Order: sequence, then C-alpha cells, then structure tokens
Amino acid sequence: MKLLFTLSLSCLFLLVPDAKSQNYPFPQNVVYRYGYMSPKISYLDVKYEYQTWKERFIKGCGKNEARVYNVHNDKEVSLSEGLGYGMAIVVYMADKDLFDKLLNYTLARRNSHGLMNWHYEDCSTGDNKKNGAADGDLDIAISLVVAYKQWPADKRYEHEATNLIDSIQKYYFTECNGIIVQKPGDYFGGCTCTNPSYFSPAYYRVFAKYAEEHSKKQSIVFWNKAANDAYIPLLKNANPNTGLVYAWTNSEGGNPSDCYYEVKGSGAFNTYQYDACRTPWRIAMDFLWWGNKEAESWLQKITRFVNTPLSIQRDKTGNEWYGAGGIRNVIDGYYQNGLRRIGSDQGDAGRNHSSPFVGSFALASMSSSQADVDASMTEFVTLKGSGYYDSCTGLLYKLLATGNFWNPYDVVLK
Repeated sequence: MKLLFTLSLSCLFLLVPDAKSQNYPFPQNVVYRYGYMSPKISYLDVKYEYQTWKERFIKGCGKNEARVYNVHNDKEVSLSEGLGYGMAIVVYMADKDLFDKLLNYTLARRNSHGLMNWHYEDCSTGDNKKNGAADGDLDIAISLVVAYKQWPADKRYEHEATNLIDSIQKYYFTECNGIIVQKPGDYFGGCTCTNPSYFSPAYYRVFAKYAEEHSKKQSIVFWNKAANDAYIPLLKNANPNTGLVYAWTNSEGGNPSDCYYEVKGSGAFNTYQYDACRTPWRIAMDFLWWGNKEAESWLQKITRFVNTPLSIQRDKTGNEWYGAGGIRNVIDGYYQNGLRRIGSDQGDAGRNHSSPFVGSFALASMSSSQADVDASMTEFVTLKGSGYYDSCTGLLYKLLATGNFWNPYDVVLK
C-alpha cells in the first residue's frame, strides 16, 4: 500500500513577508509518499513533549545564544550531537527565535574546517580543538536547509547551509575501494572505522537537490553516490536474519580499527547498543522521503526481528538467531544475532524498555504493514523521555512518525 503525499498547509504568506514569516508552521502532518502511518500517534504528542523538552534541556548563553545541554560527570556539557538534534527539532517546530540562538551557539564554536567542535562545557566558546563529529554536523546541515525553505526572507540560512554542506563533503567523507564512506570525525576514521548510526542517505539526497538548485554539478554527483554507497557497508555488516548492525564497523562491514576511545559508547563496538539503536531512524527517512528499496528491505528485516518470539530461531543454513519477542518486550541492548545483551559490564543497559530502541523500531515498522505500525506506535507513544538522549531522540522520532519531519524537497512550496 502506497500513501499519497499531501500537506495540510494552514498558513498563507503575508502580503509583505518579513524575516519571521514561515512557509510551514507546525503541524504539517505530511502523509509520506511511501510506507504506512498510524493514527495511534499524533502531532499533539509532539507538541506536549516539545514544551517539556525546551524547559528541561535548553539554556541560554547570554542574550543571543542557546544550547542543548546535559550533565556528564557533574558538569553541564553541550555536544554537537545535541545541537544537531535541537536545531532539527526546533526548525520543524517553526520556532525561529530559538533556532537563531542555537545557530549562533554553533557558529561561535566551529573549528578551522567550518565544523562544530563536538564538546563544550557550560558556555565556553571559540575553537577548543576537540574536532568535529559527523552526526552532529549532518543534523545541523539538514536543519539549515529546512530553515532556508521555512524562512526564505532570512538569507543567512542559505549562506550557512552552503558553507556547512561543502565542509561536510570535504572533511567527513573518503573513498574506499571505489565507494564513498562517511568518516565519524573530520580528523579520524574512514575506511577502517565508521559508524552506521551516522549514515544519513536521506540527507545526502537532500544535499544533492540543494546542489542542483545551486548549479553545483560535482556536488550533485557526489551526494547521490554517497547516498547509494552508504548501503554497501551497512548491508555487509547487518546480520542476515535480524538486520541488526554493529555500533562501529569498517567500510567492508567488518571489525573496525584505528578508532578513538570515544567509540566505546554504551557497549562493545560489535553490539546493538545506544549508538547503533539510532540507525533505523536515519534509514527510515530514506524510505519515507525517497522510497529507497534497500532501506525498505532492511527496515522490514528489522521489523521481522522485533516481531519474532524470544525463543531461538534457525535459518535454512542452521545459523541461530533470536527475536525480540514483540515491541512490548524490546530492551536496550542486543548482540547482533538478536540475543539480549545483559551483563554486569553494561550496568543497567540491557534491562530497560527504552524509548531510543522502541522508537526507532517503531519507525522501522512504517515499512511493513498497517498492523505493525499501529502496534509499534501504540507502545512507543506511552514512553516519555527522562534524560537528554532519550528525550531528544524520542522527540525526533515522533516528529518523523507524525509527518512533521518532512522532506524539504518534496513539499509544495508556496
């Protein structure tokens, strides 16, 4: 079943638009061209959580800057990851005042490559030489493209989007045996070390459209190839039965090397942990926005894993794997074959029914069937984020699920 793409556009241009005039006020409630959507979750769930999220995780730095923050080792820190999440959330909520303050924060904390350093304490500023992280800058870049469409009277967004997308292309990608591979950082990783949960093929296709709009032929070719090539290491790494991927891998889908200490995250590199759990979210966008068949197939495999009973399974060649036991039984840690990863070395991980895991699996179900997506969204909508990470990802997931994280090049622009 394929759904028609429509927009519930509720606002008209003012006769004399100013810098705050918006093309797409929240909610848009887009019905994507591809996949299934569920009435079990709505923009009202997003609206409520957005207010709570702002109150809990946004702080100002003077009059003109704001940051998304969390607490680490008893210190308030702001990460490029969090700024990327925040700017993506805020631009789709059409909250221009806050978006501008978040943008000002990122611009004051960029390195010589034009990329935001990944870690700051409090309101410290300048180039602290921490280097960039690809996921944060990619989310910042998509937010700038959306802002360019959302508030066209403000010319800064187009300027900053162009500069950042060019820097991302130059410093976050490399070529490995003829395929374009995304590096996790501007100063580390590549053929020997990459992170599937950073792969954003839906964004790359947007960047190709942006390049086409700006007559940048080389960039059009690059971004379209990068989008297609992203599936090569992803699918090589994915378990053939569960679809689950490593947190960190290499360009051939094998074990990584030459990764920095930061890659440990919340578990071993070859497990499906709090890094890896974001992967269905990013890949679901490529299906919902662009109808990519490789995305659809992988997401359906993930959904089969979720729906399969917990008991041991065997494929035709005798390989053993395990199901998640249904969306209500999803936990926050798996080995790649689907076996639950519960161990003392992980602390409490592997024992929680966690929004970052449940929500991304719910997005995967949008590729499968109406029954699957209704069941998944019914469960996901009951989970409210408590910490920085689950609150940010939960809000992003709900925006996508409700048609409010829309493709900026597949809408009827006024």
